[in-house]
Amino acid sequence: MTQNTHSPFHVVENFISPANCEKLIAEFGISVPSIAEDGQPIKNERLVKAPDALGLIREAILDHGQAIQDRYNGTIKGMETPHFQQYFENPKKPCEPHGCESSKYQRKKWVKVKDIDLVGYLWLKDYGSGVPLDPRIEVYGGKLEFPSYNFSLVPQRGTMVMFPAGPHFITAVSPVLVGSLEMIKFSIKLTQGEDGIWLYQPDNFPGTYQEWFE
Repeated sequence: MTQNTHSPFHVVENFISPANCEKLIAEFGISVPSIAEDGQPIKNERLVKAPDALGLIREAILDHGQAIQDRYNGTIKGMETPHFQQYFENPKKPCEPHGCESSKYQRKKWVKVKDIDLVGYLWLKDYGSGVPLDPRIEVYGGKLEFPSYNFSLVPQRGTMVMFPAGPHFITAVSPVLVGSLEMIKFSIKLTQGEDGIWLYQPDNFPGTYQEWFE
């Protein structure tokens, strides 16, 4: 998965190693989910506060900090505590419904509810559609969907994808059909210019999604 210089997506393969993916799953994952009243499994979500795990993720982000700032023409001001997210087999509904990280749709308009500018996903498993599937390192389902652009990204173990957190990039996570989906979600605040406000400007990222991903 590669992206051109004008893409609003920042993709880094091998953001962390396969071994570190397995360590994060072992530290934060569970094998038996809690079950809701409707009989559906409840996602496991935990803040990544353990010093070693938090340091691993933050160090990886800082290693790519200059490239992130160059792509989005802003300065990294801060990062929220990352979330470990784990979704289980549940073909009846998406893992996450349509929405965006920074805003909520209220009274027929998008209202910003979080002071963040970029959201990143770090997949800890590969998308496996073959048989047999290795549930230790693969999941079938759990695509990161972008309905406004009619495309999706499949999990790639150790790969990080980042994009603007606002309503220009509505996302959903498709149902997990086999296995479990583990990933890390984090968000970044940028500053820009004299007033310090960074805004996504579509004109700075021309092209279609086919052109964004060459």
